[in-house]
Amino acid sequence: MKYKITHLTEYIYQEPVNLCHNRLCLSPATRANQKCISSMIKINPSPDEFSERKDFFGNNLTFFSIHKNHTSLQILSESLIQMENLLFSEVAVNSSLKWEDVHDQISSSPELAEEIIQYTLPSTFIPYSAVIREFAENCFTKNATLWDVCNLLMNKIFQNINFTPGFTTINTPVETVVKAKKGVCQDIAHLMIACLRNMGLPARYVSGYIETLPPPGKEKLVGADASHAWVSVYFPSIGWVEFDPTNNIIPSFQHIIIAYGRDYQDVAPIKGIVFSSGEQQLKVQVDVQRTE
Repeated sequence: MKYKITHLTEYIYQEPVNLCHNRLCLSPATRANQKCISSMIKINPSPDEFSERKDFFGNNLTFFSIHKNHTSLQILSESLIQMENLLFSEVAVNSSLKWEDVHDQISSSPELAEEIIQYTLPSTFIPYSAVIREFAENCFTKNATLWDVCNLLMNKIFQNINFTPGFTTINTPVETVVKAKKGVCQDIAHLMIACLRNMGLPARYVSGYIETLPPPGKEKLVGADASHAWVSVYFPSIGWVEFDPTNNIIPSFQHIIIAYGRDYQDVAPIKGIVFSSGEQQLKVQVDVQRTE
């Protein structure tokens, strides 16, 4: 399955901006189940400085600066992706690996442990927390398989946390999401990751897009798609297996990956700083279109 992804971000500034520095994480990489056929970023006004590189996690990053006065900024990312189903989940569903044994299996391989341990530790948005452990503990029953634990946890989060746009911000603590039972995909992914890490299991944050389909007989609206976030859990001897707690599904070819990280902080689509005295308006439009 091929997808064309268009992600347009527009800032309108109340007062002229005379300098800005930005970091973008918008360009998908070729991975086990997806091939990036093409990717392009267009910026208006044209940047005075522009560079690209891969980060520590293997994600594609773009850096740019604008040194001249401007009252608006448009960032357009266009990509063409070839997708296939994620195979690791098909293997993991039949795995008899107990969740209690994961730590021992990872520890038995020093090279693997060195790579994986960062996904078991607290990070900017993922705390060790009694609130999180209390929420999660009844999913981690003795002798349960890792697959069963992950599915049970995903289902519990789906049943208990209502998808509520506008309730949280980037900096809302995950404990607040648990208590309020509200959040968006970023919060819901953070919650599942936090539950797993609080039990000693490695989990990472996935940013990307998900194809949304219109109701039967209706045309798909332009801009109806959005950025999405889900979770990747490490299964020893199998690899990283993905779960989407916002939708309570196992990701397939409809989940297009942009980046992996410890949490949102590592893979935010756009981060930057502007030098100006006024406020700004933000508009984002995302389209994920099948091309065959």
